[in-house]
Amino acid sequence: MNMLPKAEAQRETASIRSANWHITSKCNYHCKFCFARNLKGDLRSLSVANEVLSHLWNLGITKINFVGGEPLMHPLIVEVVKMAKGLGFATSISTNGSLCTAEMISEFDGTLDWIGLSLDSVSDEIEKDLGRGNGNHLSHIIRISDLIRKSGIKLKINTTVTRKTYMEDMQQLIGQLCPDRWKAFQFLHVKGQNDQAVPDFAITPEEFGLFRSRHEGIMLQNGTRPVFESADDMVDSYLMINPEGNLFVNTGCKYQEIPLLGVTQKEISTIINPNKYRSRGGVYDWS
Repeated sequence: MNMLPKAEAQRETASIRSANWHITSKCNYHCKFCFARNLKGDLRSLSVANEVLSHLWNLGITKINFVGGEPLMHPLIVEVVKMAKGLGFATSISTNGSLCTAEMISEFDGTLDWIGLSLDSVSDEIEKDLGRGNGNHLSHIIRISDLIRKSGIKLKINTTVTRKTYMEDMQQLIGQLCPDRWKAFQFLHVKGQNDQAVPDFAITPEEFGLFRSRHEGIMLQNGTRPVFESADDMVDSYLMINPEGNLFVNTGCKYQEIPLLGVTQKEISTIINPNKYRSRGGVYDWS
């Protein structure tokens, strides 16, 4: 009987299969509700990237999502995505989209599987008020969504639902963008990161439910439904890595760091809640 190599066997049994790596704290936008506003630092080198990615792979992680800050501002982003793809990961970037151009997208040819674009409103005026861009964010997202689809990279739309947007109807806009995946998140308060945003942007579970009920009937172009994550769904259900390569968690909605390289697969399931991870749709067909 053939025996799987250790890392491959771990992937077969891993309860957590994906990770978000915040490789930079730099951002060219100023989103007022951001839960990583006080994130510090940057990925230092490709050698650190290889160390972190190799450890994640050995822990059974098979999908890596590069986030920030704004990940496209990191000078090594193309090389790091290529490295991750070479190790076997499904690769993804979550970006505000401002730096996405046809030329930038082409640099990832064959190495990037998904691009997630942040879009929170049907109004450019509201996007500007939220801190996303200078008044043309919506029109820019519409344009580059078309470029991403034509490139063969799968398109994801990420929407943070706040007090300014929970009454909006985004059905027509999502239909126009035609994403492969749409995730709508309730505003999440992380203590020490976005405290100042709570009065203006926090919404109740019931208010988030109103947004959900308005949009949950949407059928995306690949036959899937939108994903809705409440603030409670997100807590303890994401494997997140900071720029230096340490885990950070939001247990009790409070930022805490844990050294990654000493963490075992067994310990991952004590840091991240596997049931919450699965129930929020943490594993899906990202191939």
